Amino acid sequence: MKFSYPVALIGWRLFARLGVPLYVRVSVMYDKEAGVFVATCDDFLPKFGIAVESETWEGTNKEVRIAIEEAMEDCMGKKTKGFRLDPVFRECHAS
Repeated sequence: MKFSYPVALIGWRLFARLGVPLYVRVSVMYDKEAGVFVATCDDFLPKFGIAVESETWEGTNKEVRIAIEEAMEDCMGKKTKGFRLDPVFRECHAS
């Protein structure tokens, strides 16, 4: 098992600068009425919130990765080439 540090915890920016792989938690649900997957991530709050939707799982995955890159750039204050960040998808059920 590889070590990775959660973005939601204090000190994640230091770990990012040191090259430690990071992860974010992404909640995903399927909205049957709208026919789309909806993905959200609060790990970058209060600076940056993520909410994306797409009709396909692949599209949702792509949109999440784009949003994560934007969040990293916004939070780190520069382009984030070289940082490794893996989203961890969690299935949510609408109540």
